[in-house]
Amino acid sequence: MRWWMVFGGALAGALAGCGDDVPVGSDAGRTDLGGDVAMDLGARDVATSVDLDASVPGDVLDPCNPRLRRADGGTAFTVRPGCPLPNLVPVIERVQIQSRTFADGSCEVMEGCTVPGHRRLLRFDLVTPNIGDGDLYVGPPVTDNRPDGRFEYGTCHMHWHFRGYADYTLESPADGGVVGRGHKQSFCLLDSGRYMGMGASNPQSGLFTCADQGIHAGWYDLYDRALDCQYVDITDLPPGHYRLRVRINELRGLEESNYADDETTQDVDIPATDPVSMDPTDACPSDLTGAARDCGWEVNRGLTCTPGSTVTVGCNASCGAGSCVGNPMIRICSGDGPCTHALAVAENDDACGNSCPSVTFPCPLIRNRYTVMTGGFRAGAAYECRIAAQ
Repeated sequence: MRWWMVFGGALAGALAGCGDDVPVGSDAGRTDLGGDVAMDLGARDVATSVDLDASVPGDVLDPCNPRLRRADGGTAFTVRPGCPLPNLVPVIERVQIQSRTFADGSCEVMEGCTVPGHRRLLRFDLVTPNIGDGDLYVGPPVTDNRPDGRFEYGTCHMHWHFRGYADYTLESPADGGVVGRGHKQSFCLLDSGRYMGMGASNPQSGLFTCADQGIHAGWYDLYDRALDCQYVDITDLPPGHYRLRVRINELRGLEESNYADDETTQDVDIPATDPVSMDPTDACPSDLTGAARDCGWEVNRGLTCTPGSTVTVGCNASCGAGSCVGNPMIRICSGDGPCTHALAVAENDDACGNSCPSVTFPCPLIRNRYTVMTGGFRAGAAYECRIAAQ
């Protein structure tokens, strides 16, 4: 999912060292995770068909290149004997308790994630690093105008998802009984960023996206907590101590070297009232739109600049910096970390005649550092925003 951001806690520091290899998007909106995460980025339906006969750098020299693994006309992908396998591991980050009201015609109600009315939600980021030796390659959802049955089209996220990738349950730690269940999540699997310094650096042209899905070895996919349907409904549950369980690849539709680590748990405390937060990376309480809102943003990464210089940052090929899918926005903050609309150095939604953002600003005076944030124009919407700075 996604998208490209920086997580809080111990993982944040590790991801922050990934440097220039981090895309931005979210299935993330992640970007898929501030700084390093590319999420289920609301993709347009125009880029979901891929020419699998096209040349990919390294094909001739590397017979284990996953894009060559076509077994039956481009609809099935198998790992060749002797080639390394991926190993996917779920990681739970940034738990958020939130209450919000859903209208009858809201996107998440139509997709079956929740029901109309006032609901209480347990939101969280799901990071899926590929810690194996081989790339995970899922492939394009559509080939030669033929949809692949392993995918379903997400009307909310406006792109194709790999079916039934993740399953979320909330349990009572006393007896393990299930007290809450999340919508069985389908993901757009893509390269959000390098994981804890692992993996090789890849040019943007070689990264996996929603149009040609996968996760390179040493990279991760991020589903940000602000995305549509990324939660467990906890409406009517009493306050107390619970255990969140996440399972991925339950049906083993993706070949891995190890299936034993496809499950993780995290203990969570549900308070009587929702915590008050001014964090602009928290999920929005409604379908807010526009760059002025102070919720539903993702931290992409921190960068440095030369004092007195003028900097251009964006994910807009027409403006000469980066590329995007969907309708992302960008916000620039002085120094390290996220900022509010009032303190932003610059913000942008559309630039150079299209829906991809780009901003130009003077190098900040605070340690000559700035932080890039991204978000979907509509809070919770998916997008891809592959940042470049000039």
